[in-house]
Amino acid sequence: MKRKVALGPGAASLILIVVVLSLCMMAMLTQIGARNDYNLCKRSAEMVQRVYELNEQSERKLAELDTLLIKAQKEAGENMEAYLEKVGTLLPEGMSLDEEQVTWTEPLDNRNLECIVQLLPPGEKERMKWVSHKLLVDEPEEDWEW
Repeated sequence: MKRKVALGPGAASLILIVVVLSLCMMAMLTQIGARNDYNLCKRSAEMVQRVYELNEQSERKLAELDTLLIKAQKEAGENMEAYLEKVGTLLPEGMSLDEEQVTWTEPLDNRNLECIVQLLPPGEKERMKWVSHKLLVDEPEEDWEW
């Protein structure tokens, strides 16, 4: 006794429904992935822009410091100790002088741009040089529960 398996019109409709649902799910997943990629790119571009703004602020402060060093050199002359003392009195708030280095920090959210400049002796062509110009990130500590 042989049985014949016959697929009726309901089987074709069922296969069509499964294919259409699968394609809909794949389209939804693609759209979600594209939206997440867009949001990540947008946040990344905003952060890069803010880091460039930090760099711009640090370069402006460096220019301000250069002007200050010219003034200190005119008033103190070639004596390094008098020059450093004059620079220490002229430094704006936020900048500090430690031996022959001027340091300051540019804050941004949980990031800080740490700037350190080495002062060169008065009378030289260049008055200072970068020692450190790096971005530090303070990651908040999270408690992970398993």
